[in-house]
Amino acid sequence: MPVNFDKMPDRLNTNCVKWDGLPNMFKVKAEDEVLPFWVADMDFDCPQPITDALRERVNHGIFGYTRVSDHFSQSVVSWMNKRHGSWIDPKSVRFSPGVLHGLTNAILAFSKKGDGVIIMTPVYYPFNSIIKDTEREVIENPLIEINGHYEIDYEDLKKKTSQSKAKLLILCNPHNPVGRVYTQAELTKIGEICVLNKITVLSDEIHSDLIYAPYKHLTYMNLPGVYKNKAVVFISPSKTFNLAGLQTSAVILPDETMRQAYDKAASLTRTTGINVFGEVALCAAYDQCESYVDELMAYLTINLAYVRETLRSRFPQLTLFEPEGTYLLWIDFRKSGIDEKELLHFMSHTARIAIDDGSWFGSQGSGFIRLNSACPLSQLKEAFDRLESAFNQLKNK
Repeated sequence: MPVNFDKMPDRLNTNCVKWDGLPNMFKVKAEDEVLPFWVADMDFDCPQPITDALRERVNHGIFGYTRVSDHFSQSVVSWMNKRHGSWIDPKSVRFSPGVLHGLTNAILAFSKKGDGVIIMTPVYYPFNSIIKDTEREVIENPLIEINGHYEIDYEDLKKKTSQSKAKLLILCNPHNPVGRVYTQAELTKIGEICVLNKITVLSDEIHSDLIYAPYKHLTYMNLPGVYKNKAVVFISPSKTFNLAGLQTSAVILPDETMRQAYDKAASLTRTTGINVFGEVALCAAYDQCESYVDELMAYLTINLAYVRETLRSRFPQLTLFEPEGTYLLWIDFRKSGIDEKELLHFMSHTARIAIDDGSWFGSQGSGFIRLNSACPLSQLKEAFDRLESAFNQLKNK
């Protein structure tokens, strides 16, 4: 049964971070009815094959300790092949509760305390946290902003990777929050630089199913062996099928020696035990829900077109950085007349829209917001009506 993407689900009072966590996070009152566009999950129902599979498992009635089955690896292998044209060895697949758990394990496995980990800012801010929490050093390789588009600074990357303390690069592809989907030429250049300087690449590809036409996602696993064998790829159904609460993801390690090191770290952090419902959901998603992704992307494309035209016609002072992938929109407010330090308060208290402040993603994000467009179109329309009203209030002061 197709999902009705126009239906607005009621997520209040379900311990939902996005909705129920909003008042505390943004210091607003429930009666203010602030709309959430911050947390990166979707206000859409899950595909029915997933909920059917979960109900069937619930009906069994016993939820004891659960091992990772061969079905888990087979589903991951099949999905990577049919959606991304990549053939991976089932032996290379590992379970992780989430991509951040997997990244943490990889940092522990492939570096030591005091080593440097490179990130391409502005980027998903928990990367910063897990690097510091594992007592490694953050090394920034800022993206270059050119005419509403971001490019990799290869000269700076060469300098940063040549530092003796640099051991790892966390690559975010598609890139959260700026929406880049890196090309084969870009990924190959990254691979060349990293192999030359003995840098292991950790490729977070959690948004890899969410790509706008005509762009195509190229997984790092599709690069030649000299590059992919010094890399780890992280994927999950959580963004694609709205399953973040089931805490299930996959780690792909093509090199046997690296698998052994990763397994040791995962054992140390006790992140090898799978959630009984997580595996059921992942297998149902990857085995039965391919058509859902196509339907989802068609709807997200409509939402993107609405935001693009609305900014053009009603908000000329704002600029959308055109996304190639993800449902996360990176919008430039630097010409809005709003002080960068007041932007978050303006959005949450005046416009009553909860967003991610661009500065959370690094200093390069100051003056930007990240807005989650994975919701019914009516919800987006309400948000931009509120934003227009908020700007009118500023004019009338």
